[in-house]
Amino acid sequence: MTRYKEPKQLECLALIKLGEWIANQAETNMNPIALLAQQNPNTAQTTLNQKIENIRRYLDFYVPWMLYDKLANEAIKALSELSERMKHSLGFRGSMGKFVSQMNVIVKMTEVLFTKNVTYVSIDTIPKMMRSVFYSKLNMLSGLVYLNLGSLSGGWKTADMEESIIRALKQLHCLKYLFINYDCTDNILKCIVENCTKIKKLDLSCSKCITNESINIISKLKSLKSIQLYHTFVTWEGYVNLLINCQHLEDIGRCDEIGKVLEFIHINCPETCPLNLKIYVSKYATSHHLQLAVQMCPYISVMTVFHNTLQSDLMVLISLKDLYDLKLLSCDFYADQIKQVLQVKGCNLLKLHLEHVDQIDLNALMYISQMCPLLETLTFYNCTLIQHTSLFTKKLEILPFRNIKKLTCVSSFTDEQLMFLLTNCINVEFIQIGTATQLTDEFVVKLLDKNPLIYLKELRIMQSDFLTMLSIERIIQSCMNLEILVELESWSILSDSDREYIRNYIKINNYNVDTSPIRRYDA
Repeated sequence: MTRYKEPKQLECLALIKLGEWIANQAETNMNPIALLAQQNPNTAQTTLNQKIENIRRYLDFYVPWMLYDKLANEAIKALSELSERMKHSLGFRGSMGKFVSQMNVIVKMTEVLFTKNVTYVSIDTIPKMMRSVFYSKLNMLSGLVYLNLGSLSGGWKTADMEESIIRALKQLHCLKYLFINYDCTDNILKCIVENCTKIKKLDLSCSKCITNESINIISKLKSLKSIQLYHTFVTWEGYVNLLINCQHLEDIGRCDEIGKVLEFIHINCPETCPLNLKIYVSKYATSHHLQLAVQMCPYISVMTVFHNTLQSDLMVLISLKDLYDLKLLSCDFYADQIKQVLQVKGCNLLKLHLEHVDQIDLNALMYISQMCPLLETLTFYNCTLIQHTSLFTKKLEILPFRNIKKLTCVSSFTDEQLMFLLTNCINVEFIQIGTATQLTDEFVVKLLDKNPLIYLKELRIMQSDFLTMLSIERIIQSCMNLEILVELESWSILSDSDREYIRNYIKINNYNVDTSPIRRYDA
């Protein structure tokens, strides 16, 4: 990506215009359909359905199948903008009947996208007024590979949703990734087993109808690699049944009783070991349970452990030969032997997440930099950082943090600690600074003089009472690949006119930097 905005590719421009054309078709048909509806509502509906079918066939014939997901995004965006325009055009004396008819045409026009060529649908990204169409017409999207149904009814009307979901799933034979939170039932699972035989990942979180009895159905999914059952009524006995009968499973999500599950299998069904689990997430783990995990699940590569000082010994983790992603919660860097664990396994780690970890000082940061030379993602979340008592005096043998691509610091860092991190992450592409750390213009200028962050693409400074326009200008000038600079609304010193000036400055200079305040992120 270059520093300056480049002209969009012809393919992208064509898709944008095609999306706008679909919205234009909706706008063109609004008044004729509204007039026809006043005379004969049934005829109006039939006419609109025929126009939609004609447009669908036209798109299906002329748009290459591999571009359909992009076309769907552009069309939904254009239709959403049209609906907002219609809302704002409704005056105080506007006809509500005409407005409802217009909105009906807009919503119905999304049906032109319903063909076998669409492979990806996430309901949460679709405007709320259009979601009902997707729920009722999902069966037409027979080529879907990824489907996220969102929260559906939130568990309030599970029985009402069941029939429409089953009707859709009967046609989705290509589905590999399915998310049904809150409203999954055993009948839906049976439909999945019969019709969606390619399912690899299934997320049933928070579905209260899922119990131990459901495991017998889930076990019939021979291609299943990952399942999420957190906040369902599946107990540890259900997980035992799951692991015994689905030995190809690599991920069972968060299971706080996984230690008890492994203990039961170890005693009663030792012939099923080793298990194929690669992801281990548990809030409660004793030393014995961790030893069982290492012994029975030797392929674990992603480990999340909530440490209990009196019950668990983290040194057990050094036996995991494939471990590359380690997340530790509620422990002390020195007292709980995190340093010793990193000393042995650090060379394997690509991701390290420390949450509510105490005793981190500048020396600890230096140890991490030397013991984990290949780290690409480093996160400090609500950690307690302390002033060092005696500084690490040896010369650093390995250049610190040279492979870090993503750095998240949601903890209270001193300027010295943060400067050590940021000046050495010369290849970092993503930085997030939490509200507990207050940066100043002086700090930013000093940092960019030492490390201009030329590869940085996204910067999030969540809150600041000291940063001014000087910092923004230096950041934009120095960070040659910067694409996203957000949370400027939480910089208290900046006025609205300052933010508007920055956006105009970026626009005039054609910089490829997005400062939009409406962005949403996955932290």
